[in-house]
Amino acid sequence: MQNHVPRQRQNVSGTREAHNGTTRRAFDPLEPPQRSQPRHPTGGLAYALFMFSSQWFLVPQGMGIIAVILHQLPYQFRGLEIISKIVWVYTIVLLGSCLGLYVLRILLYPRHVAYQLRHSILETSCLASISIAFTSIIQMVALTVVRGWGSAWGIVAFVLWWINTALAVLAVLGIPYIYVQVQPPGIKGVPPATLLPLIAALTSAAGAGVICRYGAISARLQVPMIIVSYLEIGIGLPLAVCLETIYLARLFDRAFPATKEIYQTMILCGPFGQASFALQMLGQVVQRGSFASYDRGTFLTANSAPTVGVTSQFAGLLSWGFGTFWWALSIISIVHSLLAQSGGLRATSFTLGAWSLVFPWGVYTNAAIMLGQIMKSPAFDVWSTALTILLLFIAINNHIWTVKGLMSGTIFGLQKG
Repeated sequence: MQNHVPRQRQNVSGTREAHNGTTRRAFDPLEPPQRSQPRHPTGGLAYALFMFSSQWFLVPQGMGIIAVILHQLPYQFRGLEIISKIVWVYTIVLLGSCLGLYVLRILLYPRHVAYQLRHSILETSCLASISIAFTSIIQMVALTVVRGWGSAWGIVAFVLWWINTALAVLAVLGIPYIYVQVQPPGIKGVPPATLLPLIAALTSAAGAGVICRYGAISARLQVPMIIVSYLEIGIGLPLAVCLETIYLARLFDRAFPATKEIYQTMILCGPFGQASFALQMLGQVVQRGSFASYDRGTFLTANSAPTVGVTSQFAGLLSWGFGTFWWALSIISIVHSLLAQSGGLRATSFTLGAWSLVFPWGVYTNAAIMLGQIMKSPAFDVWSTALTILLLFIAINNHIWTVKGLMSGTIFGLQKG
């Protein structure tokens, strides 16, 4: 007589399932298969470099948006702009260090890196964070350096933006192709990290708005950036809706993420927060005379500017509303998962995935700051300030645990530091 075991909540990454009397580990889309992996080194530093994954780019990605937020915060105090610049320089150092170590990893362990990129969705997705972090750095050039050192730096930001936009377009076109053709995970294996390439394109669009607004460049240079940025939004935003629909289908099928991956759910609000800011900023730039000065054709004219500008900003408001749903759902999901796990909050272990919280939260906050500016709304000013305080707490907490992980070696999988 067979015993019928009731169906229980599925956990894609952490469960084990019985099959023909044997026990096997369920498929985990974020961890590559263990068979045929290249051998890893045994030395401490060599092993740490071997395990230096692209998730480290989440750190400068998060710190870059914090620098922008501190500079644009509605309630400024003396010294906050200096703090913003310090965080900006820190972001540059972080991104440069991470890039250097990752390139060294490629040179020393090319087979291992290639294996990871072929089999790990998370490894592939986080490469898009390079472009995202670089965009935030470029934005700060337009926000701070142009005002202090002259309009020539606006041209520097302009050139850097086009270079970075090429990287963003490569990410938004190439990485999803890898998902589909090289490492198709199935519906139950689609993680929120698959949105990062789309966020790269949306972040590039947001960066264009900032450079056009604060970079002191001519309308002749602004308008091509504006058009390309709207095209990037046209690529990134609809695809984000599609991927998040797939993720909802995964949840409805009870394929819930493991506790160690739960922080990734905050990425779900990222595309809509960043699209909101990009649409608002681009709309403001159009209203301030870029189309009127360019004045070509029937679209790029002074007559169309008011309609395009207001429509763009209204679309930004709608996008922020959609992002609010995902922001709230992510918080509820994270809190519920951490409390419901065996041992409660005390059983939570830190991983680099916790840095997935920072950038999406940051772009959602930055969009709220922008809404406060275009509507002269004290409510949005207060709300964005509250979000910033919480964001700083998250970032500081992540830094503390990251440093502890580096000192102990556990963040690289070492048993001893």
